[in-house]
Amino acid sequence: MGLEHPELVWTIAALLLASVAVVWRWRARRGAAVRALGSPGLLQRLSRADLAGCAGRRALLVAGAGAAIGFALAGPQWGVRIVEAETRGLEGVLVLDISASMLARDVLPSRLERERTETRRLLRELPGDRVGLVVFAGRAYVLTPLTSDHGAVELFLDALDPEVAGTPGTSIASAVRQATDLFRSPRSAADKVIVLFSDGEAHEPDDAILSAGRRAAQAGIRIYTVGVGTERGEPIPEYDPESGRVAGYRRDGNGEIVLSRLSPAVLQRLASVTDGAFVRADAGGVARLVEALESLQRASGPGLRRLELTPRDHWFALLGFLLLAIDAVLGSARLRW
Repeated sequence: MGLEHPELVWTIAALLLASVAVVWRWRARRGAAVRALGSPGLLQRLSRADLAGCAGRRALLVAGAGAAIGFALAGPQWGVRIVEAETRGLEGVLVLDISASMLARDVLPSRLERERTETRRLLRELPGDRVGLVVFAGRAYVLTPLTSDHGAVELFLDALDPEVAGTPGTSIASAVRQATDLFRSPRSAADKVIVLFSDGEAHEPDDAILSAGRRAAQAGIRIYTVGVGTERGEPIPEYDPESGRVAGYRRDGNGEIVLSRLSPAVLQRLASVTDGAFVRADAGGVARLVEALESLQRASGPGLRRLELTPRDHWFALLGFLLLAIDAVLGSARLRW
Protein backbone atom coordinates (compact mmCIF):
# COMPACT_ATOMS: atom_id res chain seq x y z
CA MET A 1 0.00 0.00 0.00
CA GLY A 2 1.20 3.52 -0.74
CA LEU A 3 0.10 7.14 -0.87
CA GLU A 4 0.19 9.20 -4.05
CA HIS A 5 0.44 12.43 -2.02
CA PRO A 6 2.10 11.53 1.31
CA GLU A 7 2.71 15.22 1.95
CA LEU A 8 -1.07 15.59 2.51
CA VAL A 9 -1.26 13.08 5.39
CA TRP A 10 -1.58 16.01 7.77
CA THR A 11 -5.03 16.74 6.28
CA ILE A 12 -6.37 13.58 7.95
CA ALA A 13 -5.71 14.90 11.47
CA ALA A 14 -6.62 18.46 10.46
CA LEU A 15 -10.04 17.53 9.08
CA LEU A 16 -10.70 15.16 11.99
CA LEU A 17 -9.99 17.86 14.58
CA ALA A 18 -11.87 20.48 12.58
CA SER A 19 -14.91 18.19 12.38
CA VAL A 20 -14.93 17.61 16.17
CA ALA A 21 -14.52 21.34 16.79
CA VAL A 22 -17.44 22.18 14.49
CA VAL A 23 -19.73 19.63 16.20
CA TRP A 24 -18.92 20.80 19.70
CA ARG A 25 -19.32 24.42 18.60
CA TRP A 26 -22.74 23.49 17.18
CA ARG A 27 -23.63 21.75 20.44
CA ALA A 28 -22.66 24.80 22.52
CA ARG A 29 -24.67 27.21 20.37
CA ARG A 30 -27.69 24.89 20.32
CA GLY A 31 -27.58 24.51 24.08
CA ALA A 32 -27.41 28.27 24.51
CA ALA A 33 -30.42 28.74 22.22
CA VAL A 34 -32.47 26.14 24.13
CA ARG A 35 -31.66 27.74 27.48
CA ALA A 36 -32.74 31.10 26.11
CA LEU A 37 -36.19 29.65 25.30
CA GLY A 38 -36.80 28.26 28.77
CA SER A 39 -36.18 25.17 30.83
CA PRO A 40 -34.37 22.55 28.71
CA GLY A 41 -36.20 19.73 30.56
CA LEU A 42 -39.65 21.23 29.90
CA LEU A 43 -38.88 21.89 26.24
CA GLN A 44 -37.56 18.34 25.85
CA ARG A 45 -40.78 16.84 27.32
CA LEU A 46 -42.94 19.02 25.07
CA SER A 47 -40.97 18.34 21.86
CA ARG A 48 -39.99 14.75 22.60
CA ALA A 49 -36.49 15.59 21.34
CA ASP A 50 -33.16 16.06 23.00
CA LEU A 51 -32.90 19.77 22.30
CA ALA A 52 -29.75 20.05 24.35
CA GLY A 53 -28.22 17.96 21.60
CA CYS A 54 -25.98 15.25 23.00
CA ALA A 55 -23.33 15.45 20.23
CA GLY A 56 -21.32 12.28 20.87
CA ARG A 57 -22.77 10.25 18.03
CA ARG A 58 -22.77 13.21 15.67
CA ALA A 59 -19.14 13.92 16.52
CA LEU A 60 -18.26 10.34 15.59
CA LEU A 61 -20.03 10.61 12.23
CA VAL A 62 -18.61 14.01 11.24
CA ALA A 63 -15.11 13.25 12.53
CA GLY A 64 -15.11 9.92 10.70
CA ALA A 65 -16.20 11.72 7.54
CA GLY A 66 -13.40 14.27 7.91
CA ALA A 67 -10.76 11.60 8.47
CA ALA A 68 -12.00 9.58 5.46
CA ILE A 69 -11.97 12.62 3.16
CA GLY A 70 -8.50 13.59 4.41
CA PHE A 71 -7.23 10.08 3.67
CA ALA A 72 -8.78 10.28 0.20
CA LEU A 73 -6.88 13.52 -0.47
CA ALA A 74 -3.61 11.74 0.40
CA GLY A 75 -4.29 9.29 -2.44
CA PRO A 76 -4.25 5.76 -0.98
CA GLN A 77 -3.12 3.11 -3.49
CA TRP A 78 -2.84 -0.65 -3.39
CA GLY A 79 -3.05 -3.48 -5.88
CA VAL A 80 -1.00 -3.48 -9.11
CA ARG A 81 -2.22 -2.67 -12.61
CA ILE A 82 -0.45 -2.60 -15.99
CA VAL A 83 -0.51 0.83 -17.67
CA GLU A 84 0.49 1.49 -21.28
CA ALA A 85 1.32 5.14 -21.83
CA GLU A 86 0.63 6.49 -25.29
CA THR A 87 3.56 8.27 -26.89
CA ARG A 88 3.41 11.04 -29.44
CA GLY A 89 6.60 11.52 -31.36
CA LEU A 90 8.65 11.03 -34.48
CA GLU A 91 10.83 8.03 -35.30
CA GLY A 92 14.56 8.58 -35.36
CA VAL A 93 17.83 6.69 -35.43
CA LEU A 94 20.90 8.16 -33.76
CA VAL A 95 24.06 7.24 -35.67
CA LEU A 96 27.35 7.82 -33.82
CA ASP A 97 30.88 7.70 -35.19
CA ILE A 98 33.17 5.71 -32.84
CA SER A 99 36.22 5.51 -35.11
CA ALA A 100 39.68 6.27 -33.69
CA SER A 101 39.63 9.84 -35.06
CA MET A 102 36.82 10.63 -32.58
CA LEU A 103 39.44 10.51 -29.80
CA ALA A 104 40.94 13.77 -31.12
CA ARG A 105 40.67 16.60 -28.62
CA ASP A 106 40.15 19.65 -30.83
CA VAL A 107 36.82 19.90 -28.98
CA LEU A 108 37.02 19.22 -25.27
CA PRO A 109 37.19 16.80 -23.68
CA SER A 110 37.20 14.89 -27.00
CA ARG A 111 35.08 14.46 -30.10
CA LEU A 112 33.70 11.21 -28.73
CA GLU A 113 32.69 12.81 -25.42
CA ARG A 114 31.16 15.77 -27.24
CA GLU A 115 28.95 13.60 -29.43
CA ARG A 116 28.00 11.56 -26.36
CA THR A 117 27.03 14.73 -24.46
CA GLU A 118 25.04 16.21 -27.35
CA THR A 119 23.26 12.91 -27.93
CA ARG A 120 22.12 12.83 -24.31
CA ARG A 121 20.93 16.41 -24.64
CA LEU A 122 19.00 15.48 -27.77
CA LEU A 123 17.27 12.64 -25.91
CA ARG A 124 16.26 14.99 -23.08
CA GLU A 125 14.90 17.61 -25.48
CA LEU A 126 12.76 15.12 -27.42
CA PRO A 127 10.90 12.95 -24.89
CA GLY A 128 8.35 10.53 -26.30
CA ASP A 129 10.11 10.02 -29.63
CA ARG A 130 11.00 6.47 -30.64
CA VAL A 131 14.74 6.24 -31.24
CA GLY A 132 17.23 3.60 -32.25
CA LEU A 133 21.02 3.62 -31.91
CA VAL A 134 23.61 2.69 -34.54
CA VAL A 135 27.38 3.11 -34.12
CA PHE A 136 30.03 2.76 -36.77
CA ALA A 137 33.70 2.70 -37.53
CA GLY A 138 34.88 0.54 -40.47
CA ARG A 139 31.41 -1.08 -40.36
CA ALA A 140 28.10 -0.29 -38.64
CA TYR A 141 26.50 -1.98 -35.63
CA VAL A 142 22.88 -1.74 -34.43
CA LEU A 143 22.83 -1.34 -30.65
CA THR A 144 19.10 -0.75 -30.10
CA PRO A 145 16.03 -0.94 -32.32
CA LEU A 146 13.45 1.84 -32.30
CA THR A 147 12.24 2.27 -28.72
CA SER A 148 10.59 4.83 -26.46
CA ASP A 149 12.88 3.76 -23.60
CA HIS A 150 15.52 6.48 -23.77
CA GLY A 151 17.12 5.14 -20.59
CA ALA A 152 18.12 1.97 -22.44
CA VAL A 153 19.72 4.05 -25.19
CA GLU A 154 21.71 6.05 -22.64
CA LEU A 155 23.09 2.85 -21.12
CA PHE A 156 24.74 2.04 -24.44
CA LEU A 157 26.10 5.59 -24.74
CA ASP A 158 28.13 5.07 -21.58
CA ALA A 159 29.99 2.13 -23.14
CA LEU A 160 30.93 3.73 -26.48
CA ASP A 161 34.63 3.46 -27.29
CA PRO A 162 36.67 2.87 -30.47
CA GLU A 163 37.91 -0.38 -28.91
CA VAL A 164 34.43 -1.94 -29.28
CA ALA A 165 34.54 -1.45 -33.07
CA GLY A 166 35.86 -4.64 -34.59
CA THR A 167 36.79 -3.01 -37.90
CA PRO A 168 38.99 0.10 -38.10
CA GLY A 169 38.20 2.96 -40.47
CA THR A 170 35.09 5.06 -41.06
CA SER A 171 32.17 3.85 -43.20
CA ILE A 172 29.37 6.41 -43.20
CA ALA A 173 27.58 4.60 -46.04
CA SER A 174 27.18 1.35 -44.08
CA ALA A 175 25.92 3.32 -41.07
CA VAL A 176 23.26 5.07 -43.15
CA ARG A 177 22.16 1.77 -44.68
CA GLN A 178 21.87 0.09 -41.26
CA ALA A 179 19.88 3.03 -39.89
CA THR A 180 17.56 3.01 -42.91
CA ASP A 181 16.88 -0.69 -42.46
CA LEU A 182 15.66 -0.09 -38.89
CA PHE A 183 12.56 1.62 -40.31
CA ARG A 184 10.90 -1.63 -41.34
CA SER A 185 7.76 -1.20 -39.26
CA PRO A 186 4.48 -0.37 -41.04
CA ARG A 187 4.48 3.19 -42.32
CA SER A 188 3.09 5.65 -39.80
CA ALA A 189 2.12 9.32 -40.02
CA ALA A 190 5.25 10.31 -38.11
CA ASP A 191 8.28 11.70 -39.92
CA LYS A 192 11.38 9.50 -39.94
CA VAL A 193 14.82 10.94 -39.37
CA ILE A 194 18.43 9.88 -39.03
CA VAL A 195 20.73 12.05 -36.91
CA LEU A 196 24.34 11.25 -37.76
CA PHE A 197 27.29 12.47 -35.64
CA SER A 198 30.71 12.31 -37.32
CA ASP A 199 33.85 14.25 -38.19
CA GLY A 200 33.18 13.39 -41.84
CA GLU A 201 36.52 11.63 -42.44
CA ALA A 202 35.17 8.71 -44.43
CA HIS A 203 37.38 5.96 -45.87
CA GLU A 204 35.13 5.40 -48.88
CA PRO A 205 34.06 7.28 -52.02
CA ASP A 206 31.61 10.13 -51.60
CA ASP A 207 29.36 8.48 -54.20
CA ALA A 208 28.84 5.47 -51.91
CA ILE A 209 27.76 7.77 -49.08
CA LEU A 210 25.42 9.80 -51.29
CA SER A 211 23.95 6.60 -52.76
CA ALA A 212 23.06 5.44 -49.23
CA GLY A 213 21.55 8.87 -48.61
CA ARG A 214 19.39 8.70 -51.74
CA ARG A 215 18.18 5.25 -50.65
CA ALA A 216 17.11 6.76 -47.33
CA ALA A 217 15.38 9.65 -49.11
CA GLN A 218 13.39 7.19 -51.25
CA ALA A 219 12.17 5.59 -48.01
CA GLY A 220 10.92 8.99 -46.80
CA ILE A 221 13.76 9.48 -44.31
CA ARG A 222 15.51 12.78 -43.66
CA ILE A 223 19.13 12.81 -42.56
CA TYR A 224 20.46 15.49 -40.22
CA THR A 225 24.26 15.47 -39.92
CA VAL A 226 26.19 16.87 -36.96
CA GLY A 227 29.82 17.78 -37.57
CA VAL A 228 32.07 17.01 -34.58
CA GLY A 229 35.53 18.58 -34.48
CA THR A 230 37.30 21.52 -36.07
CA GLU A 231 38.89 22.10 -39.47
CA ARG A 232 42.30 23.16 -38.12
CA GLY A 233 43.31 19.55 -37.45
CA GLU A 234 44.30 17.60 -34.35
CA PRO A 235 46.49 14.53 -33.75
CA ILE A 236 44.77 11.27 -32.82
CA PRO A 237 46.02 10.17 -29.40
CA GLU A 238 46.97 6.58 -28.62
CA TYR A 239 46.53 5.43 -25.04
CA ASP A 240 48.56 3.07 -22.91
CA PRO A 241 46.23 0.16 -22.07
CA GLU A 242 47.58 -0.16 -18.53
CA SER A 243 47.86 3.45 -17.34
CA GLY A 244 45.17 4.93 -19.58
CA ARG A 245 47.46 7.87 -20.35
CA VAL A 246 48.39 9.21 -23.79
CA ALA A 247 51.37 7.18 -24.98
CA GLY A 248 51.78 8.92 -28.34
CA TYR A 249 49.93 9.91 -31.48
CA ARG A 250 48.89 7.98 -34.56
CA ARG A 251 51.37 8.13 -37.44
CA ASP A 252 51.11 7.34 -41.13
CA GLY A 253 53.34 4.99 -43.15
CA ASN A 254 56.04 7.64 -43.38
CA GLY A 255 56.16 8.12 -39.64
CA GLU A 256 54.39 11.49 -39.77
CA ILE A 257 51.79 12.33 -37.13
CA VAL A 258 48.29 12.08 -38.62
CA LEU A 259 46.15 15.18 -38.29
CA SER A 260 42.41 14.52 -38.18
CA ARG A 261 40.15 17.34 -39.41
CA LEU A 262 36.44 17.96 -39.59
CA SER A 263 35.35 17.41 -43.21
CA PRO A 264 31.94 19.06 -43.44
CA ALA A 265 31.50 18.86 -47.23
CA VAL A 266 30.35 15.24 -47.43
CA LEU A 267 28.14 15.66 -44.36
CA GLN A 268 26.49 18.71 -45.94
CA ARG A 269 25.86 16.88 -49.21
CA LEU A 270 24.46 13.83 -47.42
CA ALA A 271 21.97 16.00 -45.52
CA SER A 272 21.08 17.92 -48.68
CA VAL A 273 20.06 14.87 -50.75
CA THR A 274 17.49 13.92 -48.06
CA ASP A 275 16.11 17.45 -47.45
CA GLY A 276 17.77 17.45 -44.02
CA ALA A 277 20.32 19.86 -42.57
CA PHE A 278 23.93 20.03 -41.40
CA VAL A 279 24.90 21.60 -38.07
CA ARG A 280 28.05 21.72 -35.97
CA ALA A 281 28.24 20.03 -32.57
CA ASP A 282 28.08 23.13 -30.42
CA ALA A 283 25.33 24.61 -28.27
CA GLY A 284 23.91 26.73 -31.08
CA GLY A 285 24.07 23.98 -33.69
CA VAL A 286 22.32 21.35 -31.59
CA ALA A 287 19.69 23.91 -30.54
CA ARG A 288 18.90 24.53 -34.22
CA LEU A 289 18.74 20.78 -34.74
CA VAL A 290 16.23 20.42 -31.89
CA GLU A 291 14.08 23.19 -33.41
CA ALA A 292 14.14 21.44 -36.78
CA LEU A 293 13.13 18.11 -35.26
CA GLU A 294 10.35 19.68 -33.20
CA SER A 295 8.81 21.11 -36.37
CA LEU A 296 8.42 17.66 -37.91
CA GLN A 297 5.17 15.72 -37.91
CA ARG A 298 4.46 13.46 -34.99
CA ALA A 299 2.01 10.59 -34.62
CA SER A 300 0.49 8.76 -31.69
CA GLY A 301 1.61 5.28 -30.91
CA PRO A 302 1.95 2.71 -28.12
CA GLY A 303 4.46 3.49 -25.43
CA LEU A 304 6.04 1.68 -22.53
CA ARG A 305 4.12 -0.70 -20.32
CA ARG A 306 4.68 -0.19 -16.62
CA LEU A 307 3.26 -1.38 -13.31
CA GLU A 308 1.35 1.11 -11.18
CA LEU A 309 -0.47 0.93 -7.87
CA THR A 310 -4.24 1.19 -8.29
CA PRO A 311 -5.78 4.39 -6.85
CA ARG A 312 -8.35 3.71 -4.11
CA ASP A 313 -9.09 7.27 -3.01
CA HIS A 314 -12.66 7.18 -4.35
CA TRP A 315 -13.67 4.57 -1.76
CA PHE A 316 -12.61 6.80 1.12
CA ALA A 317 -14.23 9.85 -0.43
CA LEU A 318 -17.44 7.86 -0.83
CA LEU A 319 -17.25 6.73 2.81
CA GLY A 320 -16.78 10.31 3.96
CA PHE A 321 -19.79 11.64 2.05
CA LEU A 322 -21.87 8.64 3.18
CA LEU A 323 -21.16 9.47 6.84
CA LEU A 324 -22.12 13.09 6.22
CA ALA A 325 -25.34 11.95 4.54
CA ILE A 326 -26.19 9.73 7.53
CA ASP A 327 -25.58 12.69 9.85
CA ALA A 328 -27.85 14.87 7.75
CA VAL A 329 -30.63 12.26 7.68
CA LEU A 330 -30.49 11.69 11.42
CA GLY A 331 -30.50 15.40 12.05
CA SER A 332 -33.46 16.10 9.79
CA ALA A 333 -35.43 13.21 11.33
CA ARG A 334 -34.96 14.82 14.75
CA LEU A 335 -34.06 11.47 16.28
CA ARG A 336 -32.89 11.29 19.86
CA TRP A 337 -29.12 11.48 20.24
